[in-house]
This record gives sequence, C-alpha cells and structure tokens, in this order.
Amino acid sequence: MHPSSAILAQHKENLLLKMQGIKLKIPKFSDLEQPSSARIVVLIDDLLIEILLRVPIRSLLCFKTVSKRWLSIITHPHFSVLCQPNPNRAVGLFLTCPYSLPAKPQFDYVHFDKKNPPKPPFKNLKFIKDSSGITVLQSCNGLMLCSNSPSRLAKTNYYVCNPTTKHYTALPKSVLETENSTIHGISLAFDPAKSPHYKVICVRDSVSSPQHYQIEIYSSQTGPWRLSGDPFIADVNFSKGVYWNGSIYWISTSGNLTCLYYNLDFERLGVMPIPHFPDDQGTTITYFGESCGHLHLTKISFYTIRFDVYEMRRDDSEWFVKYKVDFERPDHELTYCNFTILSLVRGKREEDAFLVLAVVNDDKVMKYNLINKTFEKFCDYDVEDEQVFYCSTIGAFEYIESLCCV
Repeated sequence: MHPSSAILAQHKENLLLKMQGIKLKIPKFSDLEQPSSARIVVLIDDLLIEILLRVPIRSLLCFKTVSKRWLSIITHPHFSVLCQPNPNRAVGLFLTCPYSLPAKPQFDYVHFDKKNPPKPPFKNLKFIKDSSGITVLQSCNGLMLCSNSPSRLAKTNYYVCNPTTKHYTALPKSVLETENSTIHGISLAFDPAKSPHYKVICVRDSVSSPQHYQIEIYSSQTGPWRLSGDPFIADVNFSKGVYWNGSIYWISTSGNLTCLYYNLDFERLGVMPIPHFPDDQGTTITYFGESCGHLHLTKISFYTIRFDVYEMRRDDSEWFVKYKVDFERPDHELTYCNFTILSLVRGKREEDAFLVLAVVNDDKVMKYNLINKTFEKFCDYDVEDEQVFYCSTIGAFEYIESLCCV
C-alpha cells in the first residue's frame, strides 16, 4: 500500500472511532424472526455508515429527513469529513455578477458537467442573515469566506459558510479593530483531510508599528482572534490569499514579482521562490490558485498567447513547468486581449486537468483540456460577453460539494 493511502486509511479509522455519538447497535432476533438483509443493514450503524459514505452529497442532504438517527449520522462532524473525498475536485464555478446591486450581490454558476448540469446551489447568499448583502471573498475546499457590503452606518462583518448545507457562522470582532487599522486581506484555511476545523488569517495595519502589517488568527476550534508574530513589511497583494499545503500564499500581480507565505503550523512567514520566466518583458500574472492539492501560476506575455503553467513542488523548493499552452492555432480566434483564465481544475487523473476561460466576442465561458488540447463550450451560462469578461476581474470561486460543519 502506498504510504499516503495507508495514512488516509488510518485517518478514516481514527475518525470512525471519534464518532462517539454514534454507537454500534447489533440487533437481536428471536428464532422465530427472519429479518431481511435490508433490515439488518438499516439497524447496524457501522454498515449504514459505510453505505452512506458511498452516496452522493446531494442525496445525503435529502436522506437527513429519513429519521432522527440518519440525521444524527449525516450531520456528525466526523462523518462529514469521511464522506469528502481527498482530493475533492471542484464541480462548478461561481462568478460575481457585475450588474447586481452592491446590497444584493448575485452570482452566476458554471457547472463543469455540461451533460447533466444540476440546479445552481444558490443565486445569492440570502441564507446568511445580513441586510447589507453578502459577497464571496474566497473558496477553500468546500467552505466559503464571505463579507457583507458595509455602508457608512455599518461595519464590515465576516462569515464562513458551507454553500452546500447553507449553514454559516459569523466571525467575532478582531482585537485590533479600530477606525485607524485597515484590513488588507483576510483568508480562509481549511483542509478536511487534516481536520474538521478551519482557521481565518487577517492581515491588517499594525497598531504598534506604523507602516507595518500585523497578522491575526481565528480558529474555529480554539475561539477568539489572537495576534501572531511580529509586525512586518511586505509588497504583495494580501486580498488574494491562496491556501495550499498548510500555508496561505500571497503574490504581487504587478511590478516586481514578490511571493510570501504564512505557515499555519509553525505560525511564521517565509518567502516563496519566484519562477524563472524566460520572456519577462511585457508579461503579467494571469492566474494564481490551487486545485486538488496543486498550486499553479501562469504569466502571459502581452505579445503572444503561448504560455506555461507552473506548479510548485510539495516541499516548496521550486516551480516547474507543468503544462504548455498554445492558443496560436488556426482553428480558433483567441488573442491576448479577449480571454482571461477563471480557474485551473485538476482531478484524480492527469487527463482531467483543464482551464476555464472567459472569452469576449466568442463562446462566453470555455473549457480547455490541458492534456488533449481541445476546447469545449459551457452551455449553461448565458450573459453578455462583456459581463462574462468583467466577472473574472471581480471574482470567480470554485464550488466543492461538502457536508463539513462551520
């Protein structure tokens, strides 16, 4: 058995042992009774759990209404971790609608299975009770970090929600929250393969050291915000944090390419190595994100639509070229100015990797397979071309089905 498979198997066994509230029940029958095999399965919790773990998450949401016992099993925190595959692939993408009102943000949904697209999980986040309206800041392994749309009379509130179960929790106020302390970025860190708990990392102005940043951490396990580390100076975009491999990563998108990461286990900052770009003139970072345990980065020249997709090694040692992309082909009309990368999606198989592209004056949102170099049109998304392109600049968030608690 592969070491990672053995670890996952042990992790699953430990989680099953932790499900203290679900006790094993072995039924006893008299000699005159001849129970059916289905009845025996229903009455033995261990067997029922093993069966439910193989049921799609959408079906489990309906099964919660079968009985109180089934509800107890399905909503148990450790069961929610067990039923989430590792890695868990995104099934769709939410795009913030530019035409929606700030107080009532709307989202368009692109499902990655065009043959059998389900109903969108939501068009807005009305289940979060906030009259100011809710927008998404980050998606992370099935959970979403959100905020309201503050007015002059209301301060910014932050929430962590599960869009699948439509459950949410409001984050408490920060210990550094003052009128003079600006938040520069807030990021969610959640890995259900490691823990059912999540952390939120806030980067804001330091109160004690002017022109410095300060990091605060909130843990769903231990409670309130607390300071972490000393004030520091950096030149990155803290509003676009990416969680990968136990750390939050930030990267600058203009000027000198600067990369910074914050390791949550050791609570320390570090500098991430910068990829070597052979053609560094007139280029810009077009995508920086994570999928199925892989961290990716792309940088495209102003003068060509041939580019490389870089991946970071698991030990943080270096970037390497994972995919080579060439859109300079006669069978389509992509130019540098008329497309943008919304997402890069990986799967269990190498041939499952693809880019999601927003294309102006063409086929709206496209799927580009990174292995066989083919295009496919997503047909379940229909708004004006300019709106699709604009959506990518203000927010594209992967949707991962999950039962994990918040």
